[in-house]
Amino acid sequence: MPVDMTANLPKTLYYLLYAKYGNSSIADTDENQFRYKVWQTIFMYGPAWKMRLAIQSKLLNLDPDSEDISKGTVMFYNHAENPDTAPTTGSFQELDGINSQSTSNVKRGKMENYATLNALINTDVTEEFLEMFRKLFISVVSSQGARYYQEVNEDPPPEYLGACGYNEYGSYVTKTFQEIWKDADEFVAEYNSNGIPPTI
Repeated sequence: MPVDMTANLPKTLYYLLYAKYGNSSIADTDENQFRYKVWQTIFMYGPAWKMRLAIQSKLLNLDPDSEDISKGTVMFYNHAENPDTAPTTGSFQELDGINSQSTSNVKRGKMENYATLNALINTDVTEEFLEMFRKLFISVVSSQGARYYQEVNEDPPPEYLGACGYNEYGSYVTKTFQEIWKDADEFVAEYNSNGIPPTI
């Protein structure tokens, strides 16, 4: 079955980001700014990622025994004498007529075919792109839960009480990737309409 790694890339990217950063808290208190940093990152680095995927798809779809792999470089050597034109010594233009021509043809053996194709195929062309998004998330070992403390000799209004009955302070909880975009369709729809031109 032919491999097409570039089909429906925005939706594929959502699942790749979800797999890597799904439960990671965003490094922005402004949710809207975070969204546009994601779109900015895709705009900047997405086209190169898409091209690398396209090249990998073509390589993976090649038959290792095909002529496309076994046929090497063909080099032509032309020799011209007394041409009709009068080129100068500083010209880079080729002469119109030739008197003789020789070629150098290369054909690889089967094992060399496999080695050539194996050397061209990359194990992964996506991780480098996904790493570009790491700076958009908080990288910590501890939980990102809110901190609470108990008021002493005070009776704060109920709206200031945390879930455990303590007054909440110093909360540094931000939304996670999966809380910003609940599903792939929501992600793709916003990607196509956010104002920054889609590039993948």
